[in-house]
Formats: sequence, C-alpha cells, structure tokens
Amino acid sequence: MRPGCELWMHEAADADLEGYRDPEGTARRLAEMLHDHGVGEPEIKELTAYEDWRPFVSRVADANRELKGGERFTAGERQWEIVCTPGHSAAHVCLWSPSDRILMSGDHLLGAITPHIDFRRGDENPLGDFLASLEKVEALAPDLVLPGHGRPFEDGAARARVVARHHDRRLGSILQVIRNEPHSADEITDEIFGNTLLDFEKRLALGEALAHIAYLRLQGDIERIEGRDGTLRYRKVRRRRGSDDEGDE
Repeated sequence: MRPGCELWMHEAADADLEGYRDPEGTARRLAEMLHDHGVGEPEIKELTAYEDWRPFVSRVADANRELKGGERFTAGERQWEIVCTPGHSAAHVCLWSPSDRILMSGDHLLGAITPHIDFRRGDENPLGDFLASLEKVEALAPDLVLPGHGRPFEDGAARARVVARHHDRRLGSILQVIRNEPHSADEITDEIFGNTLLDFEKRLALGEALAHIAYLRLQGDIERIEGRDGTLRYRKVRRRRGSDDEGDE
C-alpha cells in the first residue's frame, strides 16, 4: 500500500544521497582522508566498515519537492515554516510555528546532548554553518522545542547559547593541545576525546575534531603542515605581539 505522502528534502541533500548510493566510494574517500590525518591502516578498516548502509537501507528515495528554506505549509490549524539549519548535516531543516513559538528542531538542537558535527573531504566549514544556525534559532527564541531525540524543553534561545559555548570550549581545547608542537587530527582526537573509544565512537570523534580544525583554519588560528609521508599536522599560528593581521613569526 502506498502511503500517499510526499517526501520533502532540502536541495543540499543530494550529496548525502549520493553517499548512500555509492557506499564503496564513500568508504574509500573516508579511508583516504583518515590516512592523510594520521590514522593507522589497521584502524582505518575498522572505522570505515560501518559506512555501508545496504543491510539497513533497501533503496534511496529521491525528494518529491526540494526545499530552499522559507517555505510555509499548514497542518491542522497550525502554520509551519521551513528553517534551514545546516551543521549536523548540510540539508538539515527545522519546522517553526511563529504563532505558538514552537520549534521542531530535529537533530539541530537537543536538550541533553549536543548533535554530532561531522567533516568529510570537500566540506568547507560545517561547524561554522552549525554555529550560524544556532544564532538563527536563538533569534527565533522558541518557547517550546520538540527535538528529534529526548524530551521537549523550553527556552530554545538559552539552549542554543549553551551549545555554542560548548563548541567554543572545544575550540579552545584544541588550541591548547597544539600550543607547543604540531599534532595530527588523530592525535588531537585522542587528546580531546580519549583513546579508549569504540570504533564507531572514534569515527564520530574524528569527524568532530576535523570540523573544529577546519573552523580554526578558516579563522586563521591554526595552519596545516604536510609531512614527508603526506600526513597532515596542525600547529597554532604565532602572531606578532601587538598585531592582529600578521601571521607566523
């Protein structure tokens, strides 16, 4: 029996869908990225194993309607607006009811945990996107948030500020790790998250660390150096005292 419903997705979902259609290519690109960032070959095999979703996903469905953000629709007596909130994924959207100040936040804003911010080769600044999305939600100031995980909670603006401060602290922690000598992303991950993680936890932690590293690079706070073996490492940019616009000494 067909459900008779339409599938709506943000137009940025195309890249994610291609990853599901080509799990071998997705795993290969991830393996290459992990190798460049200092992960050893035996561990790479374990960290890329769960990229193949075929045992759980029978097929990939295309959207009936591609969203850009700002679209409105009515369900029952309530009108909803599509709010684009990239970060957790490039295509993430929330639903906003202005009349009741209710936000269906999906995975963007959660009451007890912070959503995973991943990084894959080709991404530019997923953490920056996420922080900008948090500012967008803070400006909406929802009275009630209905998240995709956990219980509903009130005062979405306050929660958005808490999550933003969490990432600010993590950025500071990474700068502390590399303050004296360069580190690979793998080494930074172990320092920040510990080295006793399960394989899937390590994969998520690496993605999170790389998202923060990319943000710091774009801010001009750290720089990347390439070793003779091709492994990438990161060091803190040393600025001349009294100057905000000069690079390394």
